[in-house]
Amino acid sequence: MTSLKPTTRPALRVAAELNGYGHHPALSIDPRAGRPESRWVDLRRADDAGGLPHDHATIVRIQAADMAQAHRERATLRSEIQAKGGHPDDIAVLVDIAVLIAPEARSARKELMTLDSMLPGPRPSESLEYIGTPIGLASLIADLYVVGVVDGVTLLPMSEPAVLDHVVNESLPWLTLRGVYPPPKGAVLARPLR
Repeated sequence: MTSLKPTTRPALRVAAELNGYGHHPALSIDPRAGRPESRWVDLRRADDAGGLPHDHATIVRIQAADMAQAHRERATLRSEIQAKGGHPDDIAVLVDIAVLIAPEARSARKELMTLDSMLPGPRPSESLEYIGTPIGLASLIADLYVVGVVDGVTLLPMSEPAVLDHVVNESLPWLTLRGVYPPPKGAVLARPLR
């Protein structure tokens, strides 16, 4: 497990790109119509004024084949900002992660195999992927943030809404209990973690 040390960096950003069905290619409604429209949702808590936190002027989303590539892209982007006279923390670099999670990793892998079997060929991979449990996903997110690979993640649920439910009710509270994800003021967890 990651050793989570306090940081002076801006808080971890967790977002999701939702389309109402899922990002697995087998879930397209009609292959002739293309993919459904997506919306990007910041899953961070609101600030005291009721709005989203304003700790970054710009959010930059990246896709990366692995963590090393994500780290190199973040370092390049931060260097470019600094070379232009800005502060590296003026941007938050979020890496896309395609996710399929279930209470048991075996169930998530089985669902992925079922979805993949509906495709005419191999499923293309555009960025990082995580197939497993909500706590495993939370641990990956913590690792990516704590060691400075990225400032946050944009989750691309391969199927909705179950994946998002697991993220909100299990992954995010796990991150909060470990001091990686900021809790809302005066909040208590609605249900204990397993």
